[in-house]
Amino acid sequence: MTVAPVPLLMLTSASDDEQRLIDQMAYRLGMLEASNRLKLAYYEGTQTVEQLGIAIPPNLSNVRTVVGWGGSVVDVLEERLDWFGWASDADDFGLGGIYADNELDVESSRAHLDALIYGTGFVVVGSGAEDEPSPLVTMHSPLGLTGLYNARTRRLDAALAVTNGGSPDVSGQVTLYLPNQTVYFERRAVNNQLVLVERDEHGLGRVPVVQFENRARNDVVGRSEITPAVRSYTDQAVRTMLAMEIHREFYQAPQRYALGVEPSDFVGPDGVARSGWETIMGRVWAIGRNEDGELPQVGQFTPASPTPYLEQVKGLAQLLAAEAGIPSAYLGFQTDNPASADAIRAGEARLVKRAERRQATFARSWLEVGRLALLVRDGEVPDGFTGLSAMNWRDAATPTRAAAADEATKLIASGVLPADSTVTYNRLGLSPTEQRQLAADKRRANGAGVLQVLQEAAAQQVAADAGA
Repeated sequence: MTVAPVPLLMLTSASDDEQRLIDQMAYRLGMLEASNRLKLAYYEGTQTVEQLGIAIPPNLSNVRTVVGWGGSVVDVLEERLDWFGWASDADDFGLGGIYADNELDVESSRAHLDALIYGTGFVVVGSGAEDEPSPLVTMHSPLGLTGLYNARTRRLDAALAVTNGGSPDVSGQVTLYLPNQTVYFERRAVNNQLVLVERDEHGLGRVPVVQFENRARNDVVGRSEITPAVRSYTDQAVRTMLAMEIHREFYQAPQRYALGVEPSDFVGPDGVARSGWETIMGRVWAIGRNEDGELPQVGQFTPASPTPYLEQVKGLAQLLAAEAGIPSAYLGFQTDNPASADAIRAGEARLVKRAERRQATFARSWLEVGRLALLVRDGEVPDGFTGLSAMNWRDAATPTRAAAADEATKLIASGVLPADSTVTYNRLGLSPTEQRQLAADKRRANGAGVLQVLQEAAAQQVAADAGA
């Protein structure tokens, strides 16, 4: 997506403040686009790697070589961020239905991925149209949406979404999100002018856009996991792999030499000189004695091993593993002796801690999403919602089921946890669907038990009446 330059964002039917906000955020989108697309290219392995122009022949420098370390750094962390929804108690305010209707068990990972790739991601909450969930929760990339973050309120003061395409007459749409209204514009294809389409006076009192920040600092809203160091190590690995590929082409067939021969010895029956490839790959060489009666000397050079290239890639992988906080085994390098369970857990300790930090950061954003969803649906936030500060996440440490079951058994036996508590189910790693099924099965079992007691009591009463 390419955002129109600021001078071309001419508005009709918009206030001066709206014009100023759109210009400011459109400029921000344009300034960040190149950086964001570079991060996306490294995530997908499509980045352009500059060659040093020394060891690689110029005509071979465009050979396509991909090292997907940028994607691995992000995916390894995102795979430990399974969000199961807002914490529920006796009254979850209907948030479980919002979670299910919007398929947030799957869609939430898109917001997490954007935050990890670009450093920030966005979630928009609004009213759904016909055949859509309402409230409608959608994920948006920072390639097409940005906002003005207020560090005091920890929320956005305004947001702008820009999309391209639509129809021959409309080249794109621009949506301005404000605390009490959302303003929709269309960009005309003829003159690139923005024309007001609709004003939605929702009166929520806050911008219906939530920003997901990754590793935010006081001076930076969010930081990508694809850091300059990750990009540098990836580029070096690509150049090394390309050198190894070219090395393979040159040394797959051993280089040979022949002493005491004439060029005429390498001429075919048709009188045409054989190509170098035919000479190298020929199965049998038949060369006669020279004019002095001496036999030519034929031999081959020992081919160079690709091991130095692999060792260099291994060293780069270890550097990248240290930068990203992931075990080097995740990058494809295994030791001869399999690691023990304790060694694996020790190697993942930093990765687990980093995932837990992301869970804590993203939980605050999901809490704001829940608050906005209640505002859109009910027009207000219930008083008890302020205490709903916990989120249901899968354990980032991914313990085995046997270990989780053993821990839960001991906690139940000591009286710390009740056997049928939601907390217990979460520690066991049961999904919300499994927990709901267990609750339904328990209700049916309790109902069947009560019915049996009533039937037995009725039978005893009938027997007593008959005896009287």
